[in-house]
Amino acid sequence: MASEEVLRKTLKNADGKPFAKYKGIQNSFTLEDFEIFFDSVQNDRAGHTSVRVRVPMAKAGFPEDTRSTDSRRMALRDLIARRFWESARTHARSPIPKMDGGEMFMPRPGQEILDRGSVAITEHYVEARFTADLPCSGGKVNATAAELLIFGRIATVVSESMLFSAYKKPKLYGHLFTSENADHIRAGLRERGFCAFVAEGSVLPRRDDELAPMIDAVEFTCDPALITEFDVPNGAPIKGWGIPIGFNAIVGPSRNGKSVLADAVFAGVYNHIPGDGREYVISVPDAVYVAAETGRPADGVDLFMFMRPSEGLDTASVTSRSVPSPMSEFVSISEAVEMGSELVIMDEEYSNPCVVRKGFMDDEGSYSSVSEAGSAMGRAGISVLMVTGDESAAKMADHVFAMKGFRIHYVDVEGRREGDPSFQLPGTRCPVSKNMGFEKGRKEVSTAAAAIRTVEIGEYKVSAPMAALFDLSQTRAIADAIALCKDFLDGSRTMKEACEEAVESLRASDSAEGSLTAMYHAYPRPIDVAAVLNRHPDMLAIRKG
Repeated sequence: MASEEVLRKTLKNADGKPFAKYKGIQNSFTLEDFEIFFDSVQNDRAGHTSVRVRVPMAKAGFPEDTRSTDSRRMALRDLIARRFWESARTHARSPIPKMDGGEMFMPRPGQEILDRGSVAITEHYVEARFTADLPCSGGKVNATAAELLIFGRIATVVSESMLFSAYKKPKLYGHLFTSENADHIRAGLRERGFCAFVAEGSVLPRRDDELAPMIDAVEFTCDPALITEFDVPNGAPIKGWGIPIGFNAIVGPSRNGKSVLADAVFAGVYNHIPGDGREYVISVPDAVYVAAETGRPADGVDLFMFMRPSEGLDTASVTSRSVPSPMSEFVSISEAVEMGSELVIMDEEYSNPCVVRKGFMDDEGSYSSVSEAGSAMGRAGISVLMVTGDESAAKMADHVFAMKGFRIHYVDVEGRREGDPSFQLPGTRCPVSKNMGFEKGRKEVSTAAAAIRTVEIGEYKVSAPMAALFDLSQTRAIADAIALCKDFLDGSRTMKEACEEAVESLRASDSAEGSLTAMYHAYPRPIDVAAVLNRHPDMLAIRKG
């Protein structure tokens, strides 16, 4: 590792010369307060330079109790990424005056506390990964501006985000404690007989930009008879509504919070920052949201738990490039259960959970609606949370709750009917990527995040509209994970095994010294990687067993 003197001398020697002379700083340097790594220096002023800054823990000063558990370490990395982004936006959002370049970039975190690759913490150091645009004047190296970027802008951002002394203790520990408490509640849900939990006083409605709770929104409350309590590692016990395992129907008048509740429970697969309003809306980590997706593909999907075989249709292995709306929900549920999901969330506004048989198939009794199968699904370990106004669905539910004015209470439904008494777990499939085109232009393997729930694989854009993707960094991670797993999608691994290995392969790649992609990633759930693969029309699936 070279010294600060060497860095300054290299810049001085390149001053006024063509931009390509910046390549001389592609090295690592020890400065007074931190180490800086120029892992990949841009070729011209249109590019971006990949940079890492590493502050020794003795200098960073974060106490042991801020990183003593996995939960706290992840929350601390998330908080540092937030502060780094805010500081870079303040000090390095625009070019250095009279220059091209000088900006710094790190992906902007949203409301979720995520496992991010942009910051790393070990017992020895804190490291931030980002890009910086090296400054130039007329396409020539400007050593004075480069020193301003490194010893001015970067050093300032480091001092404001990577040192314990830069934080107010209540804010820092509040972030860590909120995340740790949420993880503690999530870990205890199943043992308590719950699939989700909504704390009293939660603010569920969102602003239009989804970046904060709605101003003056009504807080969530529940009848005293429904209140349960969780002891947490930090602070007083947290009270709220425990959503029981099984088939739960949410009923009530329109515009009283039912759909917002369903959205919040789905978002509860991740922890949320203090002040979000949903800090203690917690669901099991593998919850999925299912809605109608007319025209989505299916390959080898087992729908026998919902549909009996009929002429021309093998319901144990449904394959189609375009399935009809009601069947699309059965397909999505089967795929989610195959990946191990234990909570399916549905809202009649976006789905057909109680579809009338004659509107779907002429053969009476040839299939079971989700409402009919819901109770049996619960007994098989897959809970259902359904927002519905259909009386027949409510009569088949294990539990019925009414919501009015963001207040929930239990409803005793008369004439309750049993649904389908059995539910057969779907068979296992093994994905094969050989027919999926990964080429684009001159690239043999090209994947990218086209939008927050859209992944571009080769020339084809795959939309997964109901995946639990709330941050573009998650989508980028899925795109890169699919590129990494292309070669082992060969039919030898189950979908679950393949997607888990894809995420772990991405983590391993990002942890390598000098990784150029880690800063762009927030690691997704394997079930969301599967959601993308399952919606590619050329993904093949081999039935196992």
